[in-house]
Amino acid sequence: MVQCIGLFLDAYVIITVSKMAKGLDSAESWRSLGQLALSSSAVLGILGLIFLWKNPENFRWSSSLDFHTMVDLLFAGLLCANFSGCAIYLMRELRLTTIFIVASCASVYFYTLKHQVTDLSGGHRGIFVSVSLITLGSIGALIQLEKETYRSQPHLSLNRNSSRTLFSMCMLILLSFTITGTRMILQPSPNIWSIHPANTLISNARSTSGQWMNQATKSKSLGEAIAEYRRRYKINPPTNFERWYDFAISRGSIIIDDFDQIHNDLLPFWGIKPSKIREITGYMLERPWTDVGGLRIANKTTTLSPHMVPTHRWMVEGAATMINTFAEWLPDMDLALNLNDESRVAVPWLDMEKLLQSANSARKNLQESQIIPSFSVNTPGTWKNNFMDTEPPYPPNEPSAFFSEASSVDSFDNYGTIGCSPDSLARRWKWWNKKYFCQSCASPHSLGPFLSNWALSGSLCHQPDIANLHGFHLSPSAFKPTRMLFPIFSQSKIPTFSDIMFPSPWNYMDKVIYNESMDIPFSQKEDTLFWRGATSEGFSLRNTWEGMQRQRFVHLANHTSKTTTVSLLLPESTHSTVYQQKNVPLSNILAKTNVNVSFVGEATRCYTDDCTAQEREFHFSGPVDFQEHWQYKYLIDLDGAGFSGRFLPFLQSRSLVFRAAGFRQWFDERLTAWKHFVPVDGRLHGVWDLLAYFGGTAGRNGEVEHTREGEKIAEDGREWARKVLRREDMEVYMFRLLLEWGRIVDDKRDQIGFVMPD
Repeated sequence: MVQCIGLFLDAYVIITVSKMAKGLDSAESWRSLGQLALSSSAVLGILGLIFLWKNPENFRWSSSLDFHTMVDLLFAGLLCANFSGCAIYLMRELRLTTIFIVASCASVYFYTLKHQVTDLSGGHRGIFVSVSLITLGSIGALIQLEKETYRSQPHLSLNRNSSRTLFSMCMLILLSFTITGTRMILQPSPNIWSIHPANTLISNARSTSGQWMNQATKSKSLGEAIAEYRRRYKINPPTNFERWYDFAISRGSIIIDDFDQIHNDLLPFWGIKPSKIREITGYMLERPWTDVGGLRIANKTTTLSPHMVPTHRWMVEGAATMINTFAEWLPDMDLALNLNDESRVAVPWLDMEKLLQSANSARKNLQESQIIPSFSVNTPGTWKNNFMDTEPPYPPNEPSAFFSEASSVDSFDNYGTIGCSPDSLARRWKWWNKKYFCQSCASPHSLGPFLSNWALSGSLCHQPDIANLHGFHLSPSAFKPTRMLFPIFSQSKIPTFSDIMFPSPWNYMDKVIYNESMDIPFSQKEDTLFWRGATSEGFSLRNTWEGMQRQRFVHLANHTSKTTTVSLLLPESTHSTVYQQKNVPLSNILAKTNVNVSFVGEATRCYTDDCTAQEREFHFSGPVDFQEHWQYKYLIDLDGAGFSGRFLPFLQSRSLVFRAAGFRQWFDERLTAWKHFVPVDGRLHGVWDLLAYFGGTAGRNGEVEHTREGEKIAEDGREWARKVLRREDMEVYMFRLLLEWGRIVDDKRDQIGFVMPD
């Protein structure tokens, strides 16, 4: 309705301006034009107020636009005003037909260019060439028309300035044609593949995985482990490193050398004084509002803070159980564990650069100093915080000056990308066209329709469109972030955040288990992609659920008509080894692989209207026994409010795991995509290609199924999980993490280290 009203207002403005074109020099004409503009603005303003009155939840959003949105709106307003002014002026010089021809050709051309410049393949090239020829032909006809007018009716022809303007515009358009056309000629068609990209990715993954395992398991003795530590991290290992090594060997850990995740997580804290770290840890733990759980390690055991939400206490208890297996070798310390699923620490890029400079200087001092073999005697009781008191020092509802309540609002620009470089794509662009696929956002980590670089795909910095495609970025459920480097230990994080990751108590305490006796061989499983879950990814308001990953996936699986054509990489012919994009009905895929996907229970984490809309959109089935998953060949793992606790049980099974995850966990450096699991881009555009590759397609010249490749990935993931993702491996990782942390928070950290005795 608003668009129709706007259309009529535009038409009335244009007609009125056309009538006034010859009289714009008079004050009365300008006054009339101003009144017309104000009247139009008033009508639209009243409609906007009515909308906010009917939908009050939108008031906060519309009154707190972010910087990028404000800049884009200002630019668009100035551009429209400039265009209107130029059009009014040119009406005195040009005929309306001339204006309409130029505007139409330019609009059609740039609209087509915008959508095709990143994808000039197949039919798109044909469309681009056709539109280009039509546009050039129209401009040529226009110039010829002006020449004829000058000869026959000089008073209707363009003056010198207008002719130059038109000629300059034509030259600019011709230049853009030349650049784009050259790219089309020089760039090979991306839709022709001599080798299927999935085959390439699987082959490369096997090689990469072997290389990683060799360097991660190289040390065969304590001496070799110390030498390798010094080679990698340029300092001596922490005190009690030999205890950690013995512990790792006794637990059967094959990963001895590669703990880069720990190094990367802890490095910035070397840029903060130990006393300051202890102080801000106590600051958080004394304030229950910050949603962190306190865990004190002292006298070779652990003690929990009494001020925690009872529903989340199990998390800290699980961490304590893990730590108690090696607590006798740890120095005294206090830990702040994140009780929420979402990430917490978002440090601006420039601040982080300064911290890293300070951190490297501090580590250099450690490298050059004299090493002492033991930790300082810094008991928590001397650290001047009272979080262990029976009554909390601060009321539970008293906010913190360093943390914000940011639940149910956009987090992408305010927290997600502030850790990116200012010249990154996500900091410079805002993706407005939410219903269009951002090819330039996905291409850095893609090979054809498949995700090729799992580590890079987690970064937000080159993906501005992800702001609209995940519940955490659209509207997180429980989000209390800080922009200062606070030492918060989290079970997972978005890569641009600076939380310290530790093994999840959810998996350590077996909250969801894999029962091997219920599993069956891959060949006996149903040819089905299976998923069940809840609407728990984010808190939905103002229809934000439409962009959330889980809702998009369920919609994709259940609301795509079988007659819909999808573009797939298929063989050119029956015996051909060359692949190209072909449009085939979705029924060709579903004839080979079934899709069994739905939400369970009822819509949760949503306002009333959004809950109703989701219940109207989706079919909510009853709950299923978790062990039923093992009856299906293909399982897909999606983020919830944070990490998915089901991924490890999925990986332990004999089913092939598709993984679409924005949150990363402690073990991600140990896994190789396409070797242990199949990665899925968060945009979900490659889902049908994956099913077609592994399950095959029906019809003439259909894709041959790669069931053996799928079974091999499933088995490799299962075997590797049984070697490096056990409860024992979580203990080994946590032990090393806390040894490193114990040194960082020690006042004599620039002297503490372990040296191999003579």
